[in-house]
Formats: sequence, C-alpha cells, structure tokens
Amino acid sequence: STQSTGSSGINAEYGDTFVLTRFVFVIAFLNMRLGYNRRAANRAAGKAGGNIKNAGPKYPHPRNLTLLFKEGAVEGEACADPLTIELQMYLEMKGFPHKVHIVDPEKGKNLPEWFRKNNWDGILPMAKYDKEQYKLGSAETMMALEKKFRVPLMSNGGMGAGRFRGKTVKNLTLSLLKSVRPYDSTNPDWTDLLHEFKQLDEYLVQCYGKEGDYIKSKRFSLWDIRMVPALYNLVTIANYFKPGFALPDEVSHLRSYLNHAFEDPAFKKFCPSVRKIVRYYEPKLNVRIVLPDDVL
Repeated sequence: STQSTGSSGINAEYGDTFVLTRFVFVIAFLNMRLGYNRRAANRAAGKAGGNIKNAGPKYPHPRNLTLLFKEGAVEGEACADPLTIELQMYLEMKGFPHKVHIVDPEKGKNLPEWFRKNNWDGILPMAKYDKEQYKLGSAETMMALEKKFRVPLMSNGGMGAGRFRGKTVKNLTLSLLKSVRPYDSTNPDWTDLLHEFKQLDEYLVQCYGKEGDYIKSKRFSLWDIRMVPALYNLVTIANYFKPGFALPDEVSHLRSYLNHAFEDPAFKKFCPSVRKIVRYYEPKLNVRIVLPDDVL
C-alpha cells in the first residue's frame, strides 16, 4: 500500500512537469512567431519606402503634428516662400513625423476648421500639434518646438546669430526688386541690402573654426536654416526681374558659404525650381516674366 502511494505521487509529479514544459514551449513558440511577424512587417515597410503605422523616432517629439503650407504655382505643392522652406528643412533635420496640407486662404481652399478658429490673419505656415497647440509662422513654430523637444540637438549658430532673420532678407529682396533705381549707392534699398550682406560676411568670419561654422561642421545650424532659403531666392531670380544683380566681391566669405550651402542635401531636398520662385514673386511685384523653355 505504501509503495502504491509513492508511485502514484511520482507519476503525478511527472505529469505536472510535462504539462508545465508543454506550456512553456507553447509560449516560447508564440513569442518567436510574433517576433518573426514583426520583423517581416518591418522588412515589407522598408521595401515599400515607408514606415509601419505609428512608427516614429524613439526620442520625445510632437504628437499629431500637422503643417499648413500655402499652395504655389503648381497645384498641390507648397509655394517657394523661403519661410516655408526653412520650416520644411527644420522638420526634416529634427526627424519629426508630420502631415502636410497645402492650402490657399484667399480661395478658401482645403482649410481645416481649426485654421479658421485660430488664425484670423491667415498667417502661413501654421502648425498644430499635441491636441490644442497652434503656432503661426515658421519662426514661432520652430522656436516652440525647439524649446520643448531639444533632441536631436541643433546648434543655434555662432555668437550673434540671433540678430539675423531670413524674413529680413526676404523683405529687403522685395523692396529692392520693386525699386526702379539701379544697384548702386543712389538706391537706398540696395545700400540696405549691401549692409546686410556685410553683416552676414562679418558673422561668418567670426564663426570660422568655432561654433556655427558650417564649412567645418557640414551640418546646418538654426541660423543656416533661417538664412539659406531667403538668400537662395534672392541670388537665383533677382536678374530675371531686374538685371545687373551680383553679390559684391567684398563679401567673399558670404559668396563661398553660399556656394557650399546651396549644395547641401538638407537644402536641395526642398530647394524650389527657378520657375517656381519666379512665379512666387510675380504677384508680389505685379509683373509677369516670360521664362525660356529650358528654365525649370
């Protein structure tokens, strides 16, 4: 009787162990299968040139970030506004996932309801993120995002970078091209722009080999992002509207900087064509330019 009881106890113990082993094996198999399916989905997304739904950077970033850009000369594409380009460059370098809507407030085209409620003046670009956060204009948007989401870190630029604004160059460009006077000392718009060129040249000199030196780092700072699109628009299309424009020889550092910056992949990805830039400025200058067929 005693032997029988011991034998049944041993059998029960082995039976429990067998069930537990099978359970562990099933769990391990399911985990392995789940991992395989996840890796397969990642490979499929990579081949398709996209990301899995909800995929994003592993560092903190704005949630549900949506951008509104003004429509340009090509339907469904953003205009050649340098402030739009600088914001596109910023988001690309930060790696923030976002959606883009191309709108036209003057025609009431594609405007979401939250635009009408939070942007009475129709300022573009406009950003919406983290439920009810709204920012108007590229400068305000970049400042707010950079303050809250520092990673990945971006340099502000060299000492004194904060006094420069791409919008200043943009406004000086418009004033210069509207003027009927030539590019010389008799034209106050030209002297104002020339002063800005000299300030930029001096800034680049004092940055040499230090913080904010793009030639050394080969990576745009926030200063570069603000300045490059506006300067590109100016030097690219000024002669189409008013022949005789050239960067002065006395700002040689600025000339060298722009030759490198205009070729940077971070800018070239969003760099508008000459035709798009001309079409952007035509209504602002109330003129129509006939471009040769070979100008893209």
